Amino acid sequence: MSTNQEPGISRTGRFPVGSSDQVPGTHGVDFLDLNEVPFDINEEPGILPPNYFTQLLDEAIDESPQPPVNTHAAVVNVEPAATNTYTGPFVAPTDTTSIAQDGNEDEASSQPNDPHVGMRYDTLEGAKEHYNAHAARKGFSVKVNSNRRSTITGEKQKQQFTCNKFRRPRKDDGGAELQVDVGPIPDSVSEDEADIENAELASVVADLAAQGRKEKAPKKRKRENIVHTFCKAQMVVKLIDGRWEVIHFVPEHNHPLIHKPSLTKYLRSHQGMPKEEKEFVKNLHNTNLTAGKMMEIMSEFYGSELLVPYTTKTITNYCATLTREETKDGDLAKVVSYFIELKEEKDPDFYFRLKLDDEDRVENIFWVDGAARKAYAEAYHDCVSFDATYLTNKYSMPFAPFIGINKHGQSIMLGCGFVKQELATSYDWLFESFLIAMNGLAPDNIITDQDGAMAVSIGRLFPSSVHRNCRWHIMQNAQLKCGPTLGRNPGLAEDFNDCIDFSFSPEEFEAKWALFVGKWPVVGGANSYFTTLYANRAKWVPCYFKHRFFPFLQSTQRSEGFNAILKRYTNPHKSILNFVQQYEKLQTHVLVKEGGNDYRTDCLELTPWSPFPVEEHAYKVYCRDIYLRFRNEFELIGRYNVLPFGCNFYKLEPNRGWCAKYGTRTYLVTANKEEGTYYCECSKMDRDGILCCHILKIFTHLGVDEIPDRYILKRWTQGALSGYVPAAVAEQPDVMPPESQVQLRHANLNMGFTKLARIASRTDAATAIVNKHLRAAATEISHLNKSLKKKKPVSAVPSTSAPDQPTKPRDPAKTTTKGRTKEHRTVSALELHPKKKVQCHTCGSFEHNSATCKIRFL
Repeated sequence: MSTNQEPGISRTGRFPVGSSDQVPGTHGVDFLDLNEVPFDINEEPGILPPNYFTQLLDEAIDESPQPPVNTHAAVVNVEPAATNTYTGPFVAPTDTTSIAQDGNEDEASSQPNDPHVGMRYDTLEGAKEHYNAHAARKGFSVKVNSNRRSTITGEKQKQQFTCNKFRRPRKDDGGAELQVDVGPIPDSVSEDEADIENAELASVVADLAAQGRKEKAPKKRKRENIVHTFCKAQMVVKLIDGRWEVIHFVPEHNHPLIHKPSLTKYLRSHQGMPKEEKEFVKNLHNTNLTAGKMMEIMSEFYGSELLVPYTTKTITNYCATLTREETKDGDLAKVVSYFIELKEEKDPDFYFRLKLDDEDRVENIFWVDGAARKAYAEAYHDCVSFDATYLTNKYSMPFAPFIGINKHGQSIMLGCGFVKQELATSYDWLFESFLIAMNGLAPDNIITDQDGAMAVSIGRLFPSSVHRNCRWHIMQNAQLKCGPTLGRNPGLAEDFNDCIDFSFSPEEFEAKWALFVGKWPVVGGANSYFTTLYANRAKWVPCYFKHRFFPFLQSTQRSEGFNAILKRYTNPHKSILNFVQQYEKLQTHVLVKEGGNDYRTDCLELTPWSPFPVEEHAYKVYCRDIYLRFRNEFELIGRYNVLPFGCNFYKLEPNRGWCAKYGTRTYLVTANKEEGTYYCECSKMDRDGILCCHILKIFTHLGVDEIPDRYILKRWTQGALSGYVPAAVAEQPDVMPPESQVQLRHANLNMGFTKLARIASRTDAATAIVNKHLRAAATEISHLNKSLKKKKPVSAVPSTSAPDQPTKPRDPAKTTTKGRTKEHRTVSALELHPKKKVQCHTCGSFEHNSATCKIRFL
């Protein structure tokens, strides 16, 4: 290469056209090498003698060594005459970019003029945006090509923008397949070693074949390449007197352009999103919406998906970038920082705890907010539902929430955590953390599923708590395992349910079970699943918990329902940081819903079902939703007749032979009006905290007008929490944050401009009117922004620290879930454990038996 180089200019490693050295991966592309140009394109020729590089430049821009004076005008006029009709997005000059032309450099035009030689820009980014806007109107994509920098300052002095089809086309290989490079074969491998390796490989393949598995080849990513045509369309700008001036412009393309505006968004340089829309999409991403749903929302703003200037894939890529950005410094490290910030700035009573392994990886994590801690200690420690679910984060760590019931009968979160493995040691740590957060106060009653490790841990950490299992899961397993038995014996299921549901004491259950087994001998076998159910009866049969407070539930439906709601806020592929943030939003949603119920209880009225004074009293003392449950129970009083049964005893018989939730049986009620004591053998008051229809029927029979105080639980009233209001609700602002207001205004303006564009695009005259007002509005808004521009004060960021907690723990490894491994889930048991082959006793072969052995007949 020539050493002829302009002083003060550094090379960028580009090779000139015709050089024997080619840039790898360029396929013989002819570059307009700005570093090798020894003179400016717009300078008069003859200053430097023509040499190899000037010939290259002449060939690149199709001009002779002695170009005429109007060379640039001739180049620009080659392009077909363009009308003033604007089909692309409106491009208004920003504060940093102005386009000066026709000798007036002070006037900034907002009309999207085509580039031409002599046009000047304030910034290089402005030149790129203007050429990209020109490309959007014409229907091609822009690529930033070679540049030229100063060796003294390192700043760019020239920049070339080209069409993205500027490379030479690939050579036609006639459809031949690409040769796969498998790597060199080491010479040190001997024949014996090769035979051993081949034998081992054959053994592995045979084992895989015996297991019914096939070795899958790695999937190859399908890529779509741009068809290059060696297009010469380009624009070159040079830094002259502090501004970037167009010194070379070629408008012609040697390939078809895209003429449909709806297809422009598929071109690479036009696939970006505006900043305001990125912020809006970020908010949609934080609400766990899919990319398809986001595109539907943006289509509503633009009027049609055809008008949205980007694709669903663009939204997907941007959301993936957001996910990577939020955890680039470590997922759990960000979680700890988030917890510390939350504790110091918003919730001083917030509590969290981590458990690390020997490699500083997180094994378990637990956290609870201050509002939940106060609510639990004051009123809601009487019943807790606990369950562990799968696939709530990308580490496959089971999520274990503590769910309580508030004064309105709604599910609330009393803390939650992640555990590495569902082992008794993990649950020991989690329950210990829960006790520390709740100042040693264990729940009075707790309901879980049938997990054995969970039961062992509850017995150790919560010895005073009454533990019961989820009845729904038990009955589901019974239906699966005893389904054939139930199907072959009509009436068995009805007798089984009657024995479980309508036994109101352990003694009554034992008697009914003995009759049940005597009537159906098929259920009494030692290997019968009914025998297993009977052995664990004290953990799930309702009569064993009739005097314990498990309000309105016999299963872990509270946890299951919470998990279903949680899936709307997050998904299994997100980080723990995202989960924690979404958890806080869900907690806020619960507080907002609780506030709405408080308002309906205090400020709205309901029509009572009856004129009985006892119902009016219940309406005054209970929260609205609890009153509705009371009213549903009160409506059943008409289903029973009262029969005196001695002193202070009454029998209630169903007058229609059957009553919902209570069956066909007769109930005995003990009532003492003078002492104000009442008791029913259904024990609904002990179980749910409200009176049953049997006692309410006695109230109407004896003329009791008010519910005695002993039968009104404080936790079902408005005074359950002594007027405690969470700080997050008390400090809620009355207006949107400024960032949200900007996004909302941007969305509304988009809708307004879309409607205006539909009307104006029908005629050229209407389009000209809109363009005129857009230019005037852009100029006026530009002056307004400059006048309102002020420096924002820099606020000091408080230092954060968490005592006794690591600030930068390592992310956990992915957890192996229970059950079969993934590759074995579709393999039958016979394939996993094949039958043992029969061996011939005559010859010892496994191919046949002794009855068919040929040696036997010799």
